[in-house]
Amino acid sequence: MDCISKRIEEISSKKAFLAFLDELNSSFLKNSEEWENRTIDEFLNAMQSWIEDYSSSEFNDIDWGKVDYSLLARILYMGKIYE
Repeated sequence: MDCISKRIEEISSKKAFLAFLDELNSSFLKNSEEWENRTIDEFLNAMQSWIEDYSSSEFNDIDWGKVDYSLLARILYMGKIYE
């Protein structure tokens, strides 16, 4: 597990989330060969597959009923169209 993924549980503010996005982007730019999913379609398909698999996993620790899906969808969509 890389250092970015270890800090995910510590993200509790907008500032921390933006720092996470910045670090994730920097990781891709510096070490894209380490990324399993290097294109947007691979990335989105992996997100979808992970949600489907993890939500039915015995290791699932997410309350899927409390996730703000509308906000997640909005964030992803804005990444498509925002300047």
